[in-house]
Amino acid sequence: MIDIQNRFGLRSTKQLRDWVKKFQYNGTNNSLTATPSRKQVGIMSRKTTFEERIEIVEYVTVSEHSYFQAAEHFNVSYQQARSWVLKAKASGYTALKDHRGRTKPSEEMTEVERLRLENRQPKTQIKEQEVYDLFLKKVREIQNKE
Repeated sequence: MIDIQNRFGLRSTKQLRDWVKKFQYNGTNNSLTATPSRKQVGIMSRKTTFEERIEIVEYVTVSEHSYFQAAEHFNVSYQQARSWVLKAKASGYTALKDHRGRTKPSEEMTEVERLRLENRQPKTQIKEQEVYDLFLKKVREIQNKE
């Protein structure tokens, strides 16, 4: 054991003994390579259309496939498939729409929302002016040093 430990640069003979035990008890495992302790993540998220999401939800609910099967079939992540199915069950297919970046038309806004929006615009302009003034100040400092 010590000769093999030295030959392969092992820290102790315990590691070698563990390998031998594992090989003896797992006769089907012909290699001593490490195996991953958990399943690897397959696909990361990708952009999908509203229709694709509906199709994925129907694939899981109507055809009674698992989230994992849907994820593999449609090339999306398990988490995406699961979240879309849960959203559709809770709130219907309209919950599958992506509302990021959408601003309400002024007709849909309440009076409070409209006033907040009007109040934000001058604040933004003031902030932009402050940044511009600081930039000019810095440019003048640099010019005076030269």
